[in-house]
Amino acid sequence: MKLPRASLPIALASALSLGAQVLFSLVMLRLFAPQAVGEFSVISQIAFFWMTLALAQSPLKLLADVHQPAVQALRVALRGSLLRWLLLLPLAWLGVHLSGLAQTDLALAWVAMLALLQLGWYLAQPLTLRTSSARSTAWGRALPPMVALAVAGAVGSCWPQAGSTSLLLAAASGYGVGALWLLQARNAAALPVSAAADLAPAPTQADNRSALLRLAHTSADALAGVALVLVWQRSHGAAQAGYLAVLLRVLGFVPTMIHAAWAQVLLAQGTRRHISPLWIALGGAVATALLGLVCLVALQLQWLAASWAGLAPYVLPLVLWQASACLFAACSHLPFQKGKARAFSLAAIGFDAAQIVVLCTPLFIGYALDATTHAWWVGAVSACGLLAMSAMLLRLK
Repeated sequence: MKLPRASLPIALASALSLGAQVLFSLVMLRLFAPQAVGEFSVISQIAFFWMTLALAQSPLKLLADVHQPAVQALRVALRGSLLRWLLLLPLAWLGVHLSGLAQTDLALAWVAMLALLQLGWYLAQPLTLRTSSARSTAWGRALPPMVALAVAGAVGSCWPQAGSTSLLLAAASGYGVGALWLLQARNAAALPVSAAADLAPAPTQADNRSALLRLAHTSADALAGVALVLVWQRSHGAAQAGYLAVLLRVLGFVPTMIHAAWAQVLLAQGTRRHISPLWIALGGAVATALLGLVCLVALQLQWLAASWAGLAPYVLPLVLWQASACLFAACSHLPFQKGKARAFSLAAIGFDAAQIVVLCTPLFIGYALDATTHAWWVGAVSACGLLAMSAMLLRLK
C-alpha cells in the first residue's frame, strides 16, 4: 500500500510554510520595534480567534462531505462562516477594546480584514484538495506565508517607521493570496478528486455534526489553548510560558503535518485503501522524538542563547504529548469515514475539559507546583487522553 499521491507535496508545502513562519519571526525581531511586534501580535491573535470560531470546523466538514459536490459544499460552508463572523463581531470589538490598543477603530478594521482573509484561505485549502492537482494544493498552502515574509522584509526595510502597519500589511497580503485559491471554485468539477477509477468513496463518510456542536468543539479547543498559555504565565512567569509555547510550536509541527498530509487527504479522496495509520503515527512519533533530541543537543552545545537553558526540562513531557498527538492525527479521519463525527466531537470536548481541569487545579487548590512537575502532569494527562481517544478511533476501522 502506498501513501496518497497528494501527501508528499502537501508535507513539503507544510515544511516550507513552517520555515517561512520562522523566518517571519526573525524578520520581526530584526526590523521592527518591540512595540510594533506587540501590537501586531495582539491584533493577529484576536483575528485568528475570531476566524477560528467563525469557521467552526467548516473546512473539515467540506472535506468530509465528499458525496456533496465540492462547490455546493463550499457555498454552504462560506455562507455559515460569514454569518458566524458577523454574529461574533461584538466579541471581536470587546477583545480589541480590552486589549488596550490605541486607535481602536483602526485596530478593529485590521482585525476584521485579517479574519476575513484568513477565513477565505482556510476554506480554500480543503477546496483545492477536492478539486485541484496536488501541485496546486501544495502551492496554495506554501505560497501565502512566503508572500507575507517577502512583504514584511521589503516594507520593513524601506518603510521602517510604519511599525505594526507593515506587519499587518504583510499578513494581509499573505492571507489574500491564499484566499485567491477560492477562485478555483468557478472551474471546479462536480465530482471530488477521489473519483479515481480504483478508489470509491466510503459510503458512510460524512460530517453529521450540527453547527452548534462544531462551534462547541472549536470553542473548547480554543479555550484549552488560551488557558494553557495564560495559566502557565500566571503560575510560572512569562519566561516559562515562553519556553512552553515555543517548544509546543516546534514539536506540534509533526502532528499538524500528519493531519494535513494524511488525514485531510484521505477525507478529500473519500477512500480507506492505504497503509495503516499506526505506521504513519510511528513515523510521526520518531520524528517528534528526533526534534526533541535536536533541541536538547542545541541546548547542550550552546547553539541557543543561555536564556533558553530553561527549555530542557520541558522536552521529554512535551515529546510524549506530541508523539501521542501524532497517533490521534493519523486516526482523525476515521470517525468521519464511519459517520461517527458527533461522538468524535463529544470525546474531544471531554478531553479539552480534562486538560483544563488538570492545568488549573494547582491554582484552584492553592498548591504551588514547580514548572517541570506541572509540565509532566499536563503532558502525561494529555498523552493518556489522546491515546485513549486514538484507541477508540481505531476500533472504527
